Amino acid sequence: MEQQINTKYFFVINPNAGNEGGKLEWPKIVTMLKSNSIEYDFAFTQHVGHAEEIVTQKILESYRKFIVVGGDGTMNEVTNGIFKQKSVPTTEIYLGLIQMGTGNDWARYYDMKPDYNEEMERLKNCPSRIQDVGKIEYRCEGEQKSAYFINIAGLCFDSTVVKGTNEMKERGRRTKFAYLISLLKSLIKYKPWHLKIHINDEILEGPFLSISIGNGKFSGGGMIQTPDAKIDDGYLHVTIYQNMPKYKMITNINKLYNSKILTVKGITSYKTKGFKIESEEPIFAETDGELIGSTPYEISILPASLNVIV
Repeated sequence: MEQQINTKYFFVINPNAGNEGGKLEWPKIVTMLKSNSIEYDFAFTQHVGHAEEIVTQKILESYRKFIVVGGDGTMNEVTNGIFKQKSVPTTEIYLGLIQMGTGNDWARYYDMKPDYNEEMERLKNCPSRIQDVGKIEYRCEGEQKSAYFINIAGLCFDSTVVKGTNEMKERGRRTKFAYLISLLKSLIKYKPWHLKIHINDEILEGPFLSISIGNGKFSGGGMIQTPDAKIDDGYLHVTIYQNMPKYKMITNINKLYNSKILTVKGITSYKTKGFKIESEEPIFAETDGELIGSTPYEISILPASLNVIV
């Protein structure tokens, strides 16, 4: 007998997102859901990786519409839950967001406002579009693994900054400027990484500062490291930073926010379906702000693979 699809929304709530906004705001959201006659079930995340576990299980229980109450990190976990399960095609699943995080870079791409009335209208009407999702294959403890990203990924200096940002959040310093603060602190002790990059029939080898891999274009709470990225064009947009002096990085920080970063000498951009990164030393990456490791990485795009409620 064919399983009947559950038409309710399933809410995945990160209670710690946005300075515990997920926990504090949920009663208000529940009131609005009930007043708008929106049917729902829900679960709170309890630890790192829990959102992925919840979604994997709920897909088996016939849920197909998921709403994250949280930020980019929770969106990443839910996306990984959707794509790592193999029982249901990802194109049959819908994903939306009620913003609670400090970055909200995926929502920024779609110009989504953190307004509950607008969000209730979206839930009532379920306006959706289909977008691409990125995939990274990598090694971890001798095993081949895969991770997925809905918005953006990066490595070298980028992933080092993300690591510092996450550590700040764990210490309770959840601010929209956390990424910028971590970037400036990481400048003090950064070193170039020697990489071999296979991209579009080219091989780039030498010392590199950073790599940003865009499905979307925003990261770090509003930085624009992949200004040409389109989230549904079937391509990754890759910004590669050659090694450069610290003063040059500092004097060009404003260009990370005004879409002009590609005008800086030593920074190049590629549009690709997939590419490979190798290094002699192990280098970890970040996907939507979540850390994974390590090289070699094979990175690709999964075109038109996820319905998003925007």
